[in-house]
Amino acid sequence: MSTSTSVSLSIPSSRRSWWSVVVAAAVAVAALGWLEPRAARAAPPSIAAATADVGDDDPPAHKATSGRLNLNTATAEQLEMLPGVGPAKAERIVAFRGKHGPFKRVADLRRVKGFGRKTLKKLERFLDIKGPTTLAADAE
Repeated sequence: MSTSTSVSLSIPSSRRSWWSVVVAAAVAVAALGWLEPRAARAAPPSIAAATADVGDDDPPAHKATSGRLNLNTATAEQLEMLPGVGPAKAERIVAFRGKHGPFKRVADLRRVKGFGRKTLKKLERFLDIKGPTTLAADAE
């Protein structure tokens, strides 16, 4: 009986060392996974500087600063005048409206893919669900 007792006592200590190796490996992998993508996200300065110079003569296409846009009647082209809304997001709004009916509140725009809390906060001063669309692009 003493041999079975000594065997059972040695197993937990070997498990502890095995688990410590597993935990240390997991922490190392997590640290590498956490740090590596952040470094990869930033573009090298030479690429960022080269792309910043391209097209400086053209005014930005999505700079709406005055007026309101009716979410329930706006066309995809009118929706694209909103800052940060391109053709894909505009089509999603139109498709959502066609499937679910008119928006009941501006906050319902969050139900459309690509429109989260931050995006809605940025756009809500331009949006309405009643009245005519009077949104105009800034003529700088």
